[in-house]
Amino acid sequence: MSFSLESPRLIIRAFIPADEAPYVNTHMDPVVNVYLPVRSAEQYSELLQLSMAQPDAALNRWAIIERETGNFMGSCLLREFNVGDDTVIELGYSLATPYWGKGYATEMAKLVVDYAFTIPQTQKVVAVTDQENKGSQMVLLKSGFSYQGLVDRYEGLTLSYFEYPKK
Repeated sequence: MSFSLESPRLIIRAFIPADEAPYVNTHMDPVVNVYLPVRSAEQYSELLQLSMAQPDAALNRWAIIERETGNFMGSCLLREFNVGDDTVIELGYSLATPYWGKGYATEMAKLVVDYAFTIPQTQKVVAVTDQENKGSQMVLLKSGFSYQGLVDRYEGLTLSYFEYPKK
């Protein structure tokens, strides 16, 4: 059985080959990608292939699917915030622009955070955003994260840092 989480409007599941084109296309959209690291289509394809190679890994990248239509909406991930430390898990996500502003990201975040805390070693879930990415910051706050300040990550970027502590 492959990984799957469900909410009233979403299915979060392991990637399948048919997800490659919409996944890559979503990340090639300059509006979606404005706050993400610059990667080529080939690099995004490689990330998807790596995820598909381990469909049941507890930490991975997954497809976000609109339950009603079956449409690919975007992707989300859980990973170690600091490599080698499996107690602090980072949430990341991206959605195609037609799905912005409709509560889907908040719904996804709550679902994935709940799942993250089923992993026994998880002590907290964290997320980082570009300081200018007010939309994602609002999603995180609405999802129960709290703003903790700034953190230096990824080759000298100073990002906004959010935490969701274990209850």
